[in-house]
Amino acid sequence: MARRNTRKPKLEAPWLAYTDLLSSTLLILSVVVVASVLARLTNEKPPIIRLSDAKDYRFARGSFEVSKDFRERLISQELPKIDKAVRCYAIDTIEIIGHTDKSPNPGISNIDKYSDPKKMSKDFKRIYAGSNADLGLLRAFAVQSLLEEQIGDKYIDLEFKSYSASSLINPETSNSKEGSSDKEKRRIEIRLTRSSKEAVITRC
Repeated sequence: MARRNTRKPKLEAPWLAYTDLLSSTLLILSVVVVASVLARLTNEKPPIIRLSDAKDYRFARGSFEVSKDFRERLISQELPKIDKAVRCYAIDTIEIIGHTDKSPNPGISNIDKYSDPKKMSKDFKRIYAGSNADLGLLRAFAVQSLLEEQIGDKYIDLEFKSYSASSLINPETSNSKEGSSDKEKRRIEIRLTRSSKEAVITRC
């Protein structure tokens, strides 16, 4: 008679099963980490360029002229940040918002004679603001002109937009005295945006 094989089948070593499980777990974790990093990079927003926090970025009362200190500081300290943000975050639009205080600004405006901001920037000395709304817009145009001068030719698709955020005036409460809060209101804000809604991976 043939002898019955009573040998038990060999079992795989337990550590091999644990190794396979560990490998699978690490692979899953790697995929999750990569996906989360890509999601963060594609949804990361550009940094905010805040000019309102610095006293050098102020306009004289009723004026839209960019002072020497304003210009030098904007070019030396803020422009490198703006330039880097445009490159890193695929920025295609720079919005400049001009603010005013609550001081009355009566006069006759001739802004409507200029249909192009570039023509306006070349003739600033002949332009008059008839209201705070005009003044806020002219302040934005003045900074826009400076930015276009510095980086306008560097980025072909970069668009500049200027807006006015003027303060309304209550004749009953308006005061001719100038306070620190008035100076803080005569400021500029710069916003860096993307018009496209498509996800873009940060380039820096």
